[in-house]
Amino acid sequence: MVDEDAIVKQFRELARGESKSLLDFLPSFEHAVIVPRTATLVRTHFLAHDANGFPATENLAGAMASAVVDFCIPRAKIEQALADYKENGSTAALVSLNQQARDLFVKSEKSGEGGELLLFLLLERVLQRPQLISKMSLKTNSQMHVHGSDGIHGGLAGDGALELYWGESKLYRSSSEAFRCCFESIAPYLRNDGGNHRKRDLLLVRDHLNAPHSELLSYLLEYFDETSGKALKVRWNGVCLVGFDLNEYPNIAALDEIQKEELAKVVERWHETVGNRVNEFEIMDVNIDLFCIPVPSVADLRACVLKRIGVM
Repeated sequence: MVDEDAIVKQFRELARGESKSLLDFLPSFEHAVIVPRTATLVRTHFLAHDANGFPATENLAGAMASAVVDFCIPRAKIEQALADYKENGSTAALVSLNQQARDLFVKSEKSGEGGELLLFLLLERVLQRPQLISKMSLKTNSQMHVHGSDGIHGGLAGDGALELYWGESKLYRSSSEAFRCCFESIAPYLRNDGGNHRKRDLLLVRDHLNAPHSELLSYLLEYFDETSGKALKVRWNGVCLVGFDLNEYPNIAALDEIQKEELAKVVERWHETVGNRVNEFEIMDVNIDLFCIPVPSVADLRACVLKRIGVM
């Protein structure tokens, strides 16, 4: 008989890293807000500033680059490399995985894979939702982008349901373009008529489920078996990362009350935009976590991430 409490614990422990290692460089502004007449929760974060008053773009890029193996390489391969290290004391297998991960990134400063990497970190470290499939590892051509959603993560709910989280990341210069394109891309996976989109990703998860423990793997696979009653207990959700350029970038740790109020008005306008797009794409009732992360320059962040990874 399956010990479901142990399975839930095993599954939660698949989420890697601590939120502090990321949020030290991306502190939140005010509290998360549910957009009126939707089920979308918006969390707004800004880059921290260093002691010299400069935004911590390089620091965030370094934190992102340190997670490329977790992002790109299936857990089973990582565990095998760790086992090799414990057995013979050599880090050769671990170093090889790092090189394999770096080689999977598109060598272009216009690539969206940096945003996908940040989305992965927000899901695993902040929301504690483990990655279900490493799509980067399925690439047959490293210079082509992965098709479909930008990430698929999961959670086991108290009612026995498997919570699936489809991820979408958009980092654009324009906030309006970023919000529109993000919801346009994720909506087909979240609407009631999105069965075909979901099915393609679900088949990939079924065939490449990123879970190293055999008992946990068998338990989760039942949710993807259309002949099993557990297939009825899959609930879908969305997680979005929207980043864009913001001029006169604020140091939120140094704002006075008047400046905070002015910035809060700007953030509220972003919330209104989110509400409009959620309504436009008919996903008002779907649970969505949205991370809104304005930066001084999306192009600079992309370039820094690729440089720290060693791609450019």
